[in-house]
Amino acid sequence: MDFIEKIGRLDRRIIFLTVALAVILPLFFPLGLPIEVTPPVQQLYDVIEGLSEGSVVMMSIDYDPSGAPELQPATLSILRHCFRRDLKVLMLGLWAPGVPLGVQALDEVGVGEFNREYGVDFVNFGYKPGGAVTLVNLGRDIHDVCRQDIYGTSVEELPMMDDVKAANDIGLVLSMSMGVPGSDQWIWYYHARYQGNLATAQTAIGAPRYYQYLQTGQLVGLVGGMKGSAEYERLVDHMGLATTGMDSQSVAHLLIIGFVILGNIVYWAEKRRKA
Repeated sequence: MDFIEKIGRLDRRIIFLTVALAVILPLFFPLGLPIEVTPPVQQLYDVIEGLSEGSVVMMSIDYDPSGAPELQPATLSILRHCFRRDLKVLMLGLWAPGVPLGVQALDEVGVGEFNREYGVDFVNFGYKPGGAVTLVNLGRDIHDVCRQDIYGTSVEELPMMDDVKAANDIGLVLSMSMGVPGSDQWIWYYHARYQGNLATAQTAIGAPRYYQYLQTGQLVGLVGGMKGSAEYERLVDHMGLATTGMDSQSVAHLLIIGFVILGNIVYWAEKRRKA
């Protein structure tokens, strides 16, 4: 058999193995492929850069473990940016499965990397049920909605919350969202009433529908999928899982494109030879 015929009869298991290696190897040996920062991600970065020291960023963890590969790296990077700028972080969530992901992120970045003090530099009020009703009340009186943190500590016993009472005490709201309730509810029921800076991080499949809110000014920034998370990692100069994930994804895509091209070459070569 000549080369073209051998390629045409290539065992598909070899192709599967090659694709698997293309996905796995960059995770262990990052390539550091160039990542261009898009305007929506840069806008969010600039807003956080513009907040004065001591400003409060409220972060809502509205995703579960299935969305973590795309959204957890963004959460970690934004927390790094906030603590680097000496901002305060108020964390809560509209999704119960997001609570442990938020705790993990705060422990890793707030405590592990920046040695911040709980109750003074950041607090976590955990899962807040109620959707739209909760968001309406939250903007009016945070202490009424967040009476205790996830550890059972009263809001009055948390020094950071002494001057954080309502929406006008929040410098930026971030909805890290993959569904409902999530960013839509933050836009419709919170931002529509209380205004202020609102941004979102979305999975890749959900991000396109939020660009309209960027154009109207209802959002001040948007991090879309793993690509957006990798962009933010670049902005904070901390290569994480999103950057290595994009290496893996890029190599796999290039390999698949190569196989498609090769398959078409083999197809037309055999067709021409038979003719």
